[in-house]
Amino acid sequence: MKNILLVYGHALSHCALRELVNADPSLHLAHEVGSVGEAIANIRKQRYDLVILDVSAPEKNGLETFCDLKQRAPELAILVINGSDHMDRMAHFIRLGCAGYLPYTASSHQVQAAIKTIAHGRPYLLPEQETLSSRHPMVHERLSLRELQVFFKLIKGQAVNAIALELAIAPGSVSVFRSKILKKMEVPNNAALIHYALAHQLIPPMGAVSKSMMLTA
Repeated sequence: MKNILLVYGHALSHCALRELVNADPSLHLAHEVGSVGEAIANIRKQRYDLVILDVSAPEKNGLETFCDLKQRAPELAILVINGSDHMDRMAHFIRLGCAGYLPYTASSHQVQAAIKTIAHGRPYLLPEQETLSSRHPMVHERLSLRELQVFFKLIKGQAVNAIALELAIAPGSVSVFRSKILKKMEVPNNAALIHYALAHQLIPPMGAVSKSMMLTA
């Protein structure tokens, strides 16, 4: 039996995903959590065959959460659910190493197929996604996973001390990572980082999340 961890999501979407997992006797929904901290705490204690990351919750940036999870467990298989159908947004997750990405327009059949395929150790990509990983690298893709974590927290406006506390590292380390980020991305300050993030769909566009309430039947 394959162990599944379900993270985040609107309540209705969450219930739908729970039913899809429970409908397959080869799968076991081991835990359901609502924060990245809870997810990481569970990952420390138990091995999972798949993490389903539902990015439909409007107050969360799925890319930031994805990076936080991958930094803690680089080999972890993550299926991103209820994401944007914008190809650039899909590409960010796929190029960062998700095992599968399904937009909010995905059918229940596609979701079931993706969960089962990835839980059994194989990636699941839609035909239109298969060429996304071969696109020319973008500037932020020069960053390490740890630098990406800091990057996503900087573009939210978090202070150095707050980032240090959240990542359990020294404030001085955050400052060093920030300097490396600015240098690698060739920008002068945090405002330029925010501008870059908005221009390249690294921050969910306003109103997009409201459409990702339910899995399409």
